[in-house]
Amino acid sequence: MTPSTPQTYDHLDKLFIAGTWRDGGSGTTLEDVNPYNQDVLASHVLANRADVDEAYAAAAQAQREWAAAAPRERAEVLTRAVQLFDQRHDELVRWCQLESGSIRAKAEFEVGAARDITEEAASFPYRMHGGIFASDTPHKENRVYRQPLGVVGVISPWNFPMNLSNRSVATA
Repeated sequence: MTPSTPQTYDHLDKLFIAGTWRDGGSGTTLEDVNPYNQDVLASHVLANRADVDEAYAAAAQAQREWAAAAPRERAEVLTRAVQLFDQRHDELVRWCQLESGSIRAKAEFEVGAARDITEEAASFPYRMHGGIFASDTPHKENRVYRQPLGVVGVISPWNFPMNLSNRSVATA
C-alpha cells in the first residue's frame, strides 16, 4: 500500500466466507488500482465457483436465523451499521476517492447515500406487513404475507460502488 492509502481496515484483500477471511480459490490474482495515479490499493486472489457455492450455502444457513430474528434485532444491526458510517465517514470517503478516482464531492455524496439507505432499511423490519385482498372465488379471500426473500447476490458496479451495492444489500 502507498502512504496515501488508509490502512485502518484489515482483510481488504480477502473474501469473507462462512465466518472466515481468506483468499479465493482461483489462484488468479487481481490488483485493485487507484485509477487516478495507478497506485496498487490491494491485491486479491479471486474467487472460483466453489467459493461462490460455499458463500451461498453459508449465507443460506445464516439467513434462516436472520429471518427468525425479532424486528428489533434486525433493526439494531442496521442501526449499528449507520453508526459505523458516521464514525468512519472520513475513511469511507477516502476509500471511495482512492478506489474509483472520485472527487471528494462525489465520494461524500456516495457515502451519504449509502448511509441514508442503511438508515431507511433499519426501519424495514417494522414496516413489513401483509394484506387481505378480494378474491373472484365466492367466500374466499387472498392473504399476502411478506417474508424475507432469502440470499441475494450483488455484483458491485464500478461507477458508484458503495451506494449501488449497499442499496441492494441493506434493504435485503
